[in-house]
Amino acid sequence: MRDMSRAEFERKLAAKEFTPEEIAEAVVWCEAEGWLNEARYAEVVARRLGYRYGASRISQTLKQKGVPDEVVAAAVGEMKDTEVARAREVLARKFGEAPVDAASRAKQIRYMQARGFGYEAIKKAFVADRDD
Repeated sequence: MRDMSRAEFERKLAAKEFTPEEIAEAVVWCEAEGWLNEARYAEVVARRLGYRYGASRISQTLKQKGVPDEVVAAAVGEMKDTEVARAREVLARKFGEAPVDAASRAKQIRYMQARGFGYEAIKKAFVADRDD
């Protein structure tokens, strides 16, 4: 069984027309056996998305998948320390060089914000890029 959130698992079972009691029993059993672990799932998703998305986008994705807020905060909290470095890698991978004018800088900022990077991390990534 692949990792999934509790909400995803419940939706899958409901789609197969299990009763709410059967679903609750299955969820409890899977959690007891260690097959359903939202913290592990959140960490896996955060790691998988971390090389191309910022913390806010990862947080949004996890919440859409039904992961509780405290689990999301724990998984994404670890990634905030590397936000600037990851932003810098994404910028380098997508654009290669630093922006030459205000229009290209604005384009790069919009691109990064759409991927969930905060403005402060983007700004620091641009400054770090100029320092090299």
